[in-house]
Amino acid sequence: MKVRKMFRLCASVLTSIFIVTSLSGCGAGSEDKGKLVKVAVCVSDKTPACEALINVFKPRVEEMLGDKYDIQIYPSGTLGGEKVVYDYTKAGIVEMCMVGTSMWSESPKMTIPDFPFVFRDVEHARRAYQGELGEYIAEDLEKDYPVELVSWFPNGARAFSSNKKLESLEDFKGQKLRMPNNPIHVKLAESLGSNVVIMDLGEVFTALEQGVVDGQDNPLSTVKNEGWHEVQEYIYNTNHIVASLELFANDSFWEEMPEEDRNAFITAANEASDYAWDNYIEQLEGDVHFMKDSGLTVTDMTEEDREKMIEQIKPVYDYLDSKYEWAQEIRDMISNIE
Repeated sequence: MKVRKMFRLCASVLTSIFIVTSLSGCGAGSEDKGKLVKVAVCVSDKTPACEALINVFKPRVEEMLGDKYDIQIYPSGTLGGEKVVYDYTKAGIVEMCMVGTSMWSESPKMTIPDFPFVFRDVEHARRAYQGELGEYIAEDLEKDYPVELVSWFPNGARAFSSNKKLESLEDFKGQKLRMPNNPIHVKLAESLGSNVVIMDLGEVFTALEQGVVDGQDNPLSTVKNEGWHEVQEYIYNTNHIVASLELFANDSFWEEMPEEDRNAFITAANEASDYAWDNYIEQLEGDVHFMKDSGLTVTDMTEEDREKMIEQIKPVYDYLDSKYEWAQEIRDMISNIE
């Protein structure tokens, strides 16, 4: 067993070295195709965000700048997980990446997209991310780290699923819920009376299938794409967190680019952002129908239960206010966004 573990470790290290070496050595691109721009994406090419990069961002840059840049998109974590490719981008190993908020531990204001119930709905979240809130977070992040936050994309409105009855707040009590290793998510589930099991995303299907956990929380699109609908019976459609994805660029790559080219990248990224949000909002109703057609019981949270849940998860807000002196100010800012 020890030999096997050592072999897997060596293989993993060698693979990482191979990826870093390969990526570091191909930045210039070919004369025919222009400068190679590697875009590492943590989500599937079936998501609205990645589809927007493929169908809008890449062709629009090429339309505006011709063959000056060879944009290559690597979806589904091909080049590594969120933290890995974000670090690659900071180091300039890849020029750009699309990730979630995995950098929250080093950049505290990246926790804001995980604040529960700060958005009235998905459209409100879109306006906040594409506007005042997005600019506020980007300015804070860019002053400390060698990245440019170019544009914001939808990651999804989170809902709860379970094998046990889950149609109201009372049904959370005693349920074993998988949560990501993030204190906001953990405290939220605990506040609802659930027992938390911290687990990586890749382990969730088997854990749900075998009853190690009863349920979890994620966007319905994730439940669908990961196949969890096959091993779940209930959806409680709470939309308690509207999570984001961010398109980052390495500072050196960004600053060395001529201003005209940079403006073209910004235009393409903003158009891609609009495309992704439009598509995501359109697919929300379809995701609900998919769950119902798959035999799951889907319950939309009532406004009364929403207010009750906000009151019940007050320990989450107390934690945020004690940890971040700006937490209440941010909630007020978001609330005032029309």
